[in-house]
Amino acid sequence: MSMTRRDALLAVMAAFIWGATYPFSAIALQDTPPIFFTALRFACAACFVVVVPRPRIPAGKLILLGLFLGAVLFALTFIAMTQGLSASLASVLVHTQAFFTILISMAVFGERMRRRQLLALLIAAAGIAVLAIDRGRAGSAVALLLILLAALSGGIGNNIMKSLGQTDMLRVSVWMSLVPPLPLLGLSLVLEADGSAADLISTVTWPTAIALLWSSVLATVLVFAIWGRLLVAYSSAAVAPFFLLVPVFGVALSALVLGETLSALQISGGLLVFAGLALALWPARKPPLPVA
Repeated sequence: MSMTRRDALLAVMAAFIWGATYPFSAIALQDTPPIFFTALRFACAACFVVVVPRPRIPAGKLILLGLFLGAVLFALTFIAMTQGLSASLASVLVHTQAFFTILISMAVFGERMRRRQLLALLIAAAGIAVLAIDRGRAGSAVALLLILLAALSGGIGNNIMKSLGQTDMLRVSVWMSLVPPLPLLGLSLVLEADGSAADLISTVTWPTAIALLWSSVLATVLVFAIWGRLLVAYSSAAVAPFFLLVPVFGVALSALVLGETLSALQISGGLLVFAGLALALWPARKPPLPVA
């Protein structure tokens, strides 16, 4: 099933919102520790449970979604960064979860990729590899293993979301946000504040509050709802190229907002991702009409 133009635009918008989270978060993280910031992000998103009805899905799946797409994904990412992985490289490598999503979907749901989808993903993957080469230190082997496990966690979470079928993904994205805050807060108390909650609270500034508004309402509630809907409506191979746009937007917007310079390699990597996406979206050739 080919993606409609409306859904393609929604996917690009979701990737843009998620990509914009990086420069917003970079400003906030100058004052606020990363794991604590992420705990606050999901806590703010979870506040909407007072007005958003609970989705009609098993509680176990909600908990698993909150763990794999929230607590585990972000905890492993930030621990990898404490092991020497640069923040910029982490933001690129964590989005290899697009490939884990496809592989798991093929194994669990029996999905198959068309030749053109495979070629499109390989081109986009080459773009991600180019971005990764240019984005800084890889850190230790342990750090690389942790960030790949984080990407695997995201791939598992995406397929759990896909398994929900036709349900209200906005409700799902809000209610799954109840799960990550407590484990992330506990981890933050141990790793970032030596057990002092007051030290953590004192780091919240106005830039942090603005970044939280963006990352909780738009990047968590809205974007998770959009991705979930698309994963249910289309094959993972059709949705994945859009997911790979996130680090491209993140790098470009960081250059615009934070004044970071774009190298020739970064521009080349971004163009490769866009080329892969264009190939994935190119209309399939229609068979000729039979001659009467």
